[in-house]
Amino acid sequence: MSEKNQSTQILGLQGWDVLKNGVREEDGALIISIVHAPATGFFCSKCGTGVLIAYDYMETRLIRDFPWAGRPCRLEVTLARVKCPACHAIAVESIEWVEPHSRHTARYERYVARLCSLMPATDVADLEGLDKTTVYRIDKKWLERRDALRPDHTVTRMGIDEIAIRKGQRYATVFYDLDRREVIGMVIKRNERAVSRFFRRWGKKKCLGVVAVCMDLWAPFLNSVRRYLKNATVVFDKFHVYKYLSDAVEAVRRHEQQIANEKTGLLIKGTRWLWLKARGNLKRKEKYTLAEIMKVNRHLQRAYVLKEDFEAFYSCTSEEEAASFLRAWTSRCKQSRLEPFLALAKRLNRWANGILSYFTHRITNGISEGINNLIKVLKRRAYGFGDFRYFTLKILDATGALPPIETLSYPHF
Repeated sequence: MSEKNQSTQILGLQGWDVLKNGVREEDGALIISIVHAPATGFFCSKCGTGVLIAYDYMETRLIRDFPWAGRPCRLEVTLARVKCPACHAIAVESIEWVEPHSRHTARYERYVARLCSLMPATDVADLEGLDKTTVYRIDKKWLERRDALRPDHTVTRMGIDEIAIRKGQRYATVFYDLDRREVIGMVIKRNERAVSRFFRRWGKKKCLGVVAVCMDLWAPFLNSVRRYLKNATVVFDKFHVYKYLSDAVEAVRRHEQQIANEKTGLLIKGTRWLWLKARGNLKRKEKYTLAEIMKVNRHLQRAYVLKEDFEAFYSCTSEEEAASFLRAWTSRCKQSRLEPFLALAKRLNRWANGILSYFTHRITNGISEGINNLIKVLKRRAYGFGDFRYFTLKILDATGALPPIETLSYPHF
């Protein structure tokens, strides 16, 4: 086999040959000069029509390709212009292995995009000697293509939750497929308008297919869900219910610390997490500390007993049993005369239907905790995201919602 054919075979571009002695080194990079193979025509980039003869040739272009032997590689090619007999345009020839106006081969872009799934884009830029903006652009383009091929699954049980995306009370709303444990989509902000906009884009057919939706006790979410997910039963997430319970306990503790005398105040100070811990997880010293405080403070004792008794709520075996438990427990909250628990009782009674729906559908937004941690890692790795769409695509990729990049056929355009 000749030297020319060996280089051409290694190059792996059908219809193109490496010139004899066409490999040289410049500034630490390999430059490979390539030409059309004999008896190959050209294709119009406007309409795809085949043309036998070139109209003229453009200036030589360097196109970045896979690294060779640990060194950057660029293909040196002179592209033809054709006069198309079909569309009558004078256009640059179409090449299947490089996109119009691109300075990178399609296979190299896919390689860069694959690296971006494994490491931060800034690290990929350093590794390949590319501009950071170029890497972002390539990664986003290929993520968009994978998103376009995402399977159209039917979602029957949905989760809706909020995540903090920036400091200063900046939030986004995330939508989950609870059965597949995947992110469906994400919108910036957590208001009714943003959630409604997502449902409109998602489509009426998909919305009507949802039979249960798990969410926070948050009126803007509820209003939008009732308007668009007409067949869905609302289930208020039990972890948020526990959060409101913990907030009530903490509010009582802070108030009692403020009004206590110096000795009791010092005893209460710094015990926040002891009141929120499950009793079975307390160490002997922690149990002793709580017992000492409750001996001298009846309000904290009532709050703690109410908190511990509520643990039995989600152990109920039916909605009827849970409803009876909730009525009795909220009645005790009113009898306690503790302002935070009075407010909590009102809230739970107001949202009782959604809270009790848990015992029919048994769904929670527990998946969101792991995904929120993953989102934090993504933000930290990328030092924040200025492009919200790109950020959403990265989350979809990281959570397995996008098909693998190998799904994209080659050539793909």
